[in-house]
Amino acid sequence: MEAAVSAAAVLVFWVPPLLALDGGGQRLLGASMAGVLGCAMLLRWRRPGAAVAAALGATAAGWAVSATTDPMIGAAWCLYPLALEGRSRKRAAGPVAVGVLVAAALMLGISVPEGDPVQRVVFGLGAIGTAWLLARSEAERAGAVRRAERRRAEFEQAQREVAMAREVHDIVGHALSTISAEAGVARAVSHSDKGEMLEALEDIEHRSRAALEEVQALVRALRRRDRAPLDGGGRGAAALRELVAAARMSGVDVDARIDLPECGKEVVLVATRVAQEALSNMVRHAAAERCELMVAPVGESLVVRVDDDGRGIPPGGRAGSGIAGMRERVESVGGRLTVSDRLGGGTRVLAELPMPVRE
Repeated sequence: MEAAVSAAAVLVFWVPPLLALDGGGQRLLGASMAGVLGCAMLLRWRRPGAAVAAALGATAAGWAVSATTDPMIGAAWCLYPLALEGRSRKRAAGPVAVGVLVAAALMLGISVPEGDPVQRVVFGLGAIGTAWLLARSEAERAGAVRRAERRRAEFEQAQREVAMAREVHDIVGHALSTISAEAGVARAVSHSDKGEMLEALEDIEHRSRAALEEVQALVRALRRRDRAPLDGGGRGAAALRELVAAARMSGVDVDARIDLPECGKEVVLVATRVAQEALSNMVRHAAAERCELMVAPVGESLVVRVDDDGRGIPPGGRAGSGIAGMRERVESVGGRLTVSDRLGGGTRVLAELPMPVRE
């Protein structure tokens, strides 16, 4: 395209006036200036500043010897990349170049006796102004697109970081709370009952290793700049049963009802993490002896409910990061979470998750 436009400008605005010239010297100078303008138009993207200066000089010389009728079209064509540049140095150079071109158009248009100088000046100003406005409009549009892409990338990065923070909190917090509770149970066991003590220690080892593996998976996902992995939801009911077993090993009597239908990996992960965090909070803070866990479909929703007989919500207590994380997870799939005191004492965590319609 660049070559075609350059050739067209020379053929239309330079060749006819050159053929009409009588003097050989003027014709040679005009042909040279036509070549300079053509090269400048070809190199406008590589050397925009030099291209504008060369086009200006060639056009001015062509006007001086009546070798061209170009009303600054070639110079305007070379000006477009300069005006399109977004760097501050180029922005400063652009208006200077426009001012020089306008001044040259005024002076040369008045000094050349042949033709209508006013018309030439008007055409030159129009070509330069149009090129400049088009380029600046395109630069603003491109800048807006870049800013939007940068904001979107920052938002996605923030989402990934929040997701990673939730995963680390849920995995490490649950593992440490369970390990702490089981260590307390093992310490309270009579030294003569070595079997129960070894069972507790074995479970501590198992949960420590599982938590480490999950944290390592998170680190790998973070290095790949992926979202938090969804492995926790891949095991479904098995993962929920492990959570129940961990709570029982911590000394809490858990009555569990798990009826997990096929409702999408993300919903299963959210249900698992809500149950995990609710049981962890119960073990750490509630001093509960008994709790009920239900994960089952109710109507068109998957309901996760955890009731305990512990201390309940402290008066004036603020929601911690665990509850905030549960709420974010639930709302991310379009669900609803409530955490409230029970009438008979204790706490109820209730999550209602929409189940995707399966075709």
